[in-house]
Amino acid sequence: MKKLILTTALIALTLPLMAAEPQAGRPARPANADTMVVKFKAKPGKNAEMKAFWLEMQKEVAHSEPGNVQYDLLVMAGDPDTYVIIERYKDAAAVAAHGQSDKAKAMFAKIGDLMDGAPQADYLQLISSKK
Repeated sequence: MKKLILTTALIALTLPLMAAEPQAGRPARPANADTMVVKFKAKPGKNAEMKAFWLEMQKEVAHSEPGNVQYDLLVMAGDPDTYVIIERYKDAAAVAAHGQSDKAKAMFAKIGDLMDGAPQADYLQLISSKK
């Protein structure tokens, strides 16, 4: 029962990163945010599954989200169990559409089994980009 409660709590913390609507207990994503930097820590023994999950999510975003202009998957150099995703979108509508495909929703329903703790997210607004 504790695992179910923990998994449900982790999913509840993660899905706001993907949805346009703020969730209770979490600050709303600023309306002008077009970029997110999100850290996810893999549970012990789940690193390979976490990597596979994010590589598949990267493919899904490329396939189903034309408003995504950048989706980089990285690991912390000193902590290969911590994944960092840098995502940039062309506008607020594209941010709101992020993670809304049926496949992405199904994938995010399973991430609680891979994460060690809640994700950490920073929201940014692009000023300039090297083209």
